[in-house]
Amino acid sequence: MENLKEKIIFPLDFPTLKEALNWVERLKPYVGVFKIGLELFVKEGPRAIEEIKKKGANSVFLDLKLFDIPNTVSQAVKSAQSWGVDYLTVHILAGERALKEALKAAEGGLKILGVTLLTSLDKADLLELGFNGELLYKTEDLVYKLTLIAHRVGCDGIVCSAKEVSLIKTSFPHLLIVVPGIRLEEETKDDQVRTATPYEAIKAGADRLVVGRPIRLSPSPEATCERIFEEINRALKEKNV
Repeated sequence: MENLKEKIIFPLDFPTLKEALNWVERLKPYVGVFKIGLELFVKEGPRAIEEIKKKGANSVFLDLKLFDIPNTVSQAVKSAQSWGVDYLTVHILAGERALKEALKAAEGGLKILGVTLLTSLDKADLLELGFNGELLYKTEDLVYKLTLIAHRVGCDGIVCSAKEVSLIKTSFPHLLIVVPGIRLEEETKDDQVRTATPYEAIKAGADRLVVGRPIRLSPSPEATCERIFEEINRALKEKNV
């Protein structure tokens, strides 16, 4: 189970630090990485990182999707590095210079992950935002183009949906691929439109899965984690046949 749990990232998307810490305590036998997003970080700041580490989180993922001028991104990365986080996201759309500055500022094992496209966006959203129609013939083409930038500057990995992961893993096998929008088969669609099951994502080539709602809303979160382990294990066995 130790190896399998490292593949699960649980987002601590809660309004209070107390609630987040309760979930860390409950899930640390099942989850390898705990993710602090905007909701908790804006409310609690670096204290959230400190307390979550004290509670026994193996790894901390600070998901701020930094999107600013290069110098500002660099200073933010230096601050994050001083707090001892293991993963930090920077939006690839911030540009190559911002990514380069982020990587220069990262020390001590901090991994910089480039964010490609939010899983809440579909083709209609991207067209409205002004993206070139040719790139949107397949959303994978735009994700590939963004990943190429992340690869060129030396990012440790990227964040993309499971729909693009196979193409990305084939083209950039060394990149760590983090896939959000993980849902179980019986779940209905929500605000994320490019989703997949744990089995589908791992089979396609994902290295880490961000699994929030399926665990958080389950009547038995521990049993749901065990079910996710089974799906991951099945996908890994089929890939190795």
